Amino acid sequence: MVRELIEEADWNNPLLLSESAVLAQQLWLVGADDVALAFLEHAMRRLPAHHLLHYSKAEVLSHLGRLEESEIEHELAIKLNPMFSMSHRALAYLHPTQDSGPRIERIKEILRTAGEGIGVEDRIDLHYALFKELDGIDAVDEAWEHLSAGAGLRRANQTYDQGRESRGIDALIRDGSRAQVAELDVLDDGGAAARHVFVVGMPRSGTTVLDRMLGNHSDMVSAGELNVFARSLSWAIDRFYEPPVTEAIVQAAVGLDDRTVAARYGEATEYLRAGRKSIIDKNPLNISNAGFIARSMPDARIICMVRDPMDTCFSNLKEPFSPGAYGYSYSQDDLANHYADFRRLAAHFEQTHPKRFKAVSYEELVAQPRAQLEEVMAFCGGEYQQGQEDLARNQSPVSTASKAQVRKPLNRNGIGAWRRYAGKLEPLRRRLEAQGFA
Repeated sequence: MVRELIEEADWNNPLLLSESAVLAQQLWLVGADDVALAFLEHAMRRLPAHHLLHYSKAEVLSHLGRLEESEIEHELAIKLNPMFSMSHRALAYLHPTQDSGPRIERIKEILRTAGEGIGVEDRIDLHYALFKELDGIDAVDEAWEHLSAGAGLRRANQTYDQGRESRGIDALIRDGSRAQVAELDVLDDGGAAARHVFVVGMPRSGTTVLDRMLGNHSDMVSAGELNVFARSLSWAIDRFYEPPVTEAIVQAAVGLDDRTVAARYGEATEYLRAGRKSIIDKNPLNISNAGFIARSMPDARIICMVRDPMDTCFSNLKEPFSPGAYGYSYSQDDLANHYADFRRLAAHFEQTHPKRFKAVSYEELVAQPRAQLEEVMAFCGGEYQQGQEDLARNQSPVSTASKAQVRKPLNRNGIGAWRRYAGKLEPLRRRLEAQGFA
């Protein structure tokens, strides 16, 4: 719908042109990257130079894996607006500098001269950008100062209730599987390949890596990170729902009409199938929905990535997620508690839905990609295909935080990465250890 509306509009309309940066973002979010690029280039020929146009173009190019071109557009955005923090951060996370040169100094200069005169979100972006740039040259102590500053600002300026999240998970484990759990896992689907494959887990735990490998299979197509299941559940229970789950949502869903959820999800995603047997939905937040998915969609399989606790938590801590998203990820205590909740929920689904839910170790996937893929494909009712683990084969767009990493060959670089900051992360390690991890 979004694509059609913008494609069919008059691209020379002044009102449309004035919103071109925002409209282009909507296009690439629905996968219409080609239209987004064409629209932006059209707008750039007709409008005065503007940093937001270059930023939007950079984001589309990054989505497509054209990272060098994306860097050029971010630099053009900064040239037009030297204080534009979003491009400073994007550059650092696309490709950190390899020296202590001008990129680091220009960010420091903004913080020195502008200080409190710039908005909170701008300061957060700049601190994260400096963390990433300084981390790239192994300036660990200084990098940590900026990571702490950025995370502290974000945590102080958003609402996150860890207790509420834990109570929601308690309710899921206690009540969320009331609907004939015993019957779910004896349903006969004829041994056919799963029509829907959900890849879940905590962010930065290898979900994108597995998604890209599965997407190399000729029978499977990745639809990216969809919010469709939560929207379908919202419709069925007649109230808005956005993961993570709460006690109220669990109670509202106890008697839900599973057929309505499955039908709405199927209708909303069928156009993405592109003639393939299976659609991959890679929204990590669907871990909260795994029980509901198993109840309502017997043709679905849920694969949960599990990564080393310290690596997972540190990867979340150093990622500047969108404001309001993953609120646990800016405090070491919150991170440890969330990780423990995640693992007990995953263990619950493994026990209650063994034919629907499978946990996969990130470390084992990296060490033995073919063997792990063979198991995952068998779980999904399919067969491994030669070279399926080759990330470089998959040239489809990526919009997640791993968009730069998954353009490179599979490697072990992220395993044990937290150890460079071991002293700084000792509170996290102790907290995880007290909960049976680390």
